Amino acid sequence: MSDIKNLVAIASDASSGEVAVRAALSLARRFDCHLDVLHVRSDPTAALPLVGEAMSGAAGAEMMELAEKQTDRRGQDARAMFDRLSAEAGLSDDAGNPLEGKLGISWIEETGVEEQIVASRACRADMIVIARPTADNETSALMTLNAALMQSGRPVWAAPPGAKAANMDAENFKRIAVFWNGSVEATRAVAAAQPFFAAAEEVVILRVEEEEWFAPTEDLEAYLTRHNTKAVVCKVLPREGRTGRALLAATSEINADLMVMGAYTRSKLRQLILGSVTGYVMHEATLPVLMSH
Repeated sequence: MSDIKNLVAIASDASSGEVAVRAALSLARRFDCHLDVLHVRSDPTAALPLVGEAMSGAAGAEMMELAEKQTDRRGQDARAMFDRLSAEAGLSDDAGNPLEGKLGISWIEETGVEEQIVASRACRADMIVIARPTADNETSALMTLNAALMQSGRPVWAAPPGAKAANMDAENFKRIAVFWNGSVEATRAVAAAQPFFAAAEEVVILRVEEEEWFAPTEDLEAYLTRHNTKAVVCKVLPREGRTGRALLAATSEINADLMVMGAYTRSKLRQLILGSVTGYVMHEATLPVLMSH
């Protein structure tokens, strides 16, 4: 039986929201669970002190009016996307009153700072579904993604852009790759992925042959075996000094359908000096990634 009963998909705008909602709907169908779609309206008044310092009263008011119109349009477009995808799925907004344990969908709209609201709302979900950052929304999307990872305490499903987001039925995840470095974050990700392991034909443990990332895999293999999961170990050699590059190359070579990993397991100082494996994967992955911090 699945422990996934409630998903939250982040619809920052219509474009990234469609990626997240399509992926979340497929997962919700598989687990017969409820989906909340969260859209956060930005609050133009939050920028008022900054506007006031740089502009006259008339110019500031004009800027505020423009920001409000953009916020309204963004919200309307996101809601239209939600209505369209809900209709395609044969669902209607249940206004936050889901039938327990049954497929359903709700639209939730709040006003404020997106990363703050995502962190507070998402902590009551079993999993957060969010579109992977792209060049068009990199800064804002990364801030929201990091808030979901670092502040909610919940696993995050990062959906890839494009056609792959529409083919996310859990039955399709036959081969799952797990980046194992023995960290608490990776342990939490493995626990969150159990419902997906149950339907997989094979779980491939990616063990990086590099001192910083190396961790024994025997205990993890035994753990997965006791959960009736077939696991094999794949040794990964760093490529061009980039662990993230090597991991994604390995997922491609084994034809993985899903990657499971701990997020931001390096200290902030080491991330600054050596770069972030999580960041590299978020920029370059073409398959869905299930992460936990």
